[in-house]
Amino acid sequence: MNQTIARFAAARIPVEFVHHYLNGTLEAHRTQISTHVWKRAERALHASESYTQFVTWEDKLFPKRLLDIPNPPYCLFYDGDLEVLQERTTAMVGSRELNRISQSLVNHYHSLIEETVSVSGGALGIDGLVHELALNKNRPTVAVLGAGLKNLYPAANRNMLLRLPLNGILLSEYTPDTPIQKFQFLERNRLVSGLGDTLVVLQARRKSGTMNTVGHALEQGKTVFAVPGSPLDPLAEGPNRLIEEGAIPLTNSDQIIQDLKIVR
Repeated sequence: MNQTIARFAAARIPVEFVHHYLNGTLEAHRTQISTHVWKRAERALHASESYTQFVTWEDKLFPKRLLDIPNPPYCLFYDGDLEVLQERTTAMVGSRELNRISQSLVNHYHSLIEETVSVSGGALGIDGLVHELALNKNRPTVAVLGAGLKNLYPAANRNMLLRLPLNGILLSEYTPDTPIQKFQFLERNRLVSGLGDTLVVLQARRKSGTMNTVGHALEQGKTVFAVPGSPLDPLAEGPNRLIEEGAIPLTNSDQIIQDLKIVR
């Protein structure tokens, strides 16, 4: 059964079809499913590909946080320790650009990275700094990728991403050979926010991929924290706007650690 679900994922079969397949209700909803989807699903059912290191809805270790988000994934490919997904998590995201305070800003929230499992997108900028700090502190961290696990991106973070499964996990909803495509990075943002108990925005321009992740977090009912910054700093535009709109200003890690009732 799990291999079938993995093949459905490889064929990009919609989640509604998989629901009906698992519940035995396909025929009852046949008229609601396009001919194109049916043909792709039939090819997937007869495919010979076999996958390893994946987790589906059918598995105990599938991250429960993702079951309740809009458009949930039904299969995740991974490299690393699935158990870390059962711990308290904080999604920490920010700009791919960095400025003179970016490293210090991430370092300021070191205790949050030490006390919870950090989740980010493996990208340049803030994402990479979050993962690197977690690895340097020997803490697990989760990188949600926008391509297959055999196509690590960006190249500048490749060595870090190769180290990450030793003390964390790489995740992707795409099969390992899936190439890098721009739209996939926007799709994966919903998984970054979905895997976090809360979302922290460290730096971001007002219009950015980070703000796209915020949109998913709000749709998922997550609490959003934003790090305030100078009105003269372009990378503080996003967080400052979020605070104006109701996000919680975050000035120290204890605001989240205490809220999660973590015994330090």
